Amino acid sequence: MPFDFRRFDIYRKVPKDLTQPTYTGAIISICCCLFILFLFLSELTGFITTEVPTLSEESVWASWQRLTHCE
Repeated sequence: MPFDFRRFDIYRKVPKDLTQPTYTGAIISICCCLFILFLFLSELTGFITTEVPTLSEESVWASWQRLTHCE
């Protein structure tokens, strides 16, 4: 018995009382799920790999001197 690709159809056509899966609907459903997974993983990796810059004492002191230096 071959694998029925139509069972992945999330958006089925509804004739009367039954639902009828289609190949087009299955393809659209799989593409949407893959796209959602891609967006989720790209946001997750961006969140995990973000580095928070740290300020050293020298850079803070240099910024303070620039701000308070009157000429």
